Amino acid sequence: MPGRLAGKVAIVTGAARGQGAAVACEFGLEGAAVALLDVLDDAGRAVAEQIERGGGRARYVHCDVSQEDDVRRAVEAAAAAFGGLDVLYNNAAVVAYFRKIGELPTAEWDRTLAVNLRGPFLCAKHALPHLVSRGGGVVINVSSHGAVQASPIGCADYAVAKGGLITFTYYLASEYGPQNVRANCILPGPVPTDLNAAFLATPEGRAACAQMIPLGRVGELADIARAAVFLASDEAKWISGATLRVDGGIVVQ
Repeated sequence: MPGRLAGKVAIVTGAARGQGAAVACEFGLEGAAVALLDVLDDAGRAVAEQIERGGGRARYVHCDVSQEDDVRRAVEAAAAAFGGLDVLYNNAAVVAYFRKIGELPTAEWDRTLAVNLRGPFLCAKHALPHLVSRGGGVVINVSSHGAVQASPIGCADYAVAKGGLITFTYYLASEYGPQNVRANCILPGPVPTDLNAAFLATPEGRAACAQMIPLGRVGELADIARAAVFLASDEAKWISGATLRVDGGIVVQ
């Protein structure tokens, strides 16, 4: 039985580990050809090889999403390798916890916004011509529950960038909807990734986090990946400009 993304070509940024790797693998299982963009070359190649061993098509491309020349080259390489582009999944991000605003180095603020907000802009800018040329496509931006809920763990730079992604998604949906490009935003709750290792690395930390979540558990990478497949698929073909919280209800707690 064909997968829900059969015949589609997808780019996933930050695909070498964590949520990005999980989404890239799920896209591959659902039939998409996947270009994995990251700066962690060995890990990125390993994920691409994993997809190919499972019968999928994948290609790893080194890319620092904060650098326009890197992005331009990577998007062109992905489109050339697979004959076009249908889905852009903007996942690449950095975060440093436990710094209040007055203690945050300016260089750290700039770096976070460069990767987490400038990066999705650059990727969308260079992917959009390919999406439009195919008669339409999908952009999925990965925000965070922290974009709509202040956190006591000190990550204002991360949250501000992720909040900006929500507004950026609205503009993508508005400006490119007439060309059949859908843009949506996923807001994940706490899931076990390297970025969240500071507070989810121990059973005690996971238990404390789970107590804040109405559904009573920390999320799994598969929870995010399945939501991503839905938004990328034709099942969501009349959904655009939406923010989908995949967070176990933490924001309403």
